[in-house]
Amino acid sequence: MRSLALAIAVGLVGAAALHIVIILALPGWTGNDAWTRVVRLGETDRFYALANEANSSGLLNEDLHINVAVCRFDLTEGPVRVQASGAVPVWTASAFDTDSSETFSINDRSSISEDVDITFVTPAQMLQLRRAMPESLASSVLVALVRPEGYVVLRAVAPLPSLVAGARAFLTGADCATLVV
Repeated sequence: MRSLALAIAVGLVGAAALHIVIILALPGWTGNDAWTRVVRLGETDRFYALANEANSSGLLNEDLHINVAVCRFDLTEGPVRVQASGAVPVWTASAFDTDSSETFSINDRSSISEDVDITFVTPAQMLQLRRAMPESLASSVLVALVRPEGYVVLRAVAPLPSLVAGARAFLTGADCATLVV
């Protein structure tokens, strides 16, 4: 009986200590989520290449063979089209919402063409586009997102040093722009 009481007391003290540590650590974690870091990069509708070393945004590219760029978007102004082209061995594009939950992902193997051409829309904008599809969007992958704000992460893989310049050019030439429909 005595050992049971001791176990309960130790458990309660341990739980209290853990809760105190978590509460004291929360201010350090608040504002350090991926969305907040992406917002710190700058304005919407523009790709920002991530550096390979620590920087003020808190976002960095840790793999030297993968070049990464991020674009924040807001669909309330209209659909957002993401385009990129160039000779890279592998590219991937992923969209995330403000909770940093992945909402869409595509790569060069699952894409219609070798180039990136994705248009993000709200469900209402999707209906408008379906009624009168602009000729310019005929080859674009249309993706309806529930939340109007989010960000796109575009990655270009360069497994050999000779391919790094092409991967950087691919990301530098990438476009993330709100469409006027």
